[in-house]
Amino acid sequence: MAHDEWQPDVDVHSPDRSVRLRADHAGQARVDLCDLHRHTEESLAGQVRAAARVALAALQAEPVVRRDGDRW
Repeated sequence: MAHDEWQPDVDVHSPDRSVRLRADHAGQARVDLCDLHRHTEESLAGQVRAAARVALAALQAEPVVRRDGDRW
């Protein structure tokens, strides 16, 4: 694995697993979607919101100490 490859701090899924959200404490995020044919606009938005709530809670759970020793 390359040293410059992005490493998320959280990796979560929506309740129906159609949304995967990865994020880090610096604010970078990646959202992957699957099985879009199962969703309406509203149901997909609900799944994205659910995953985002879990990711945000995980990121806020405890302070992060970076490798250089600074806290976020």
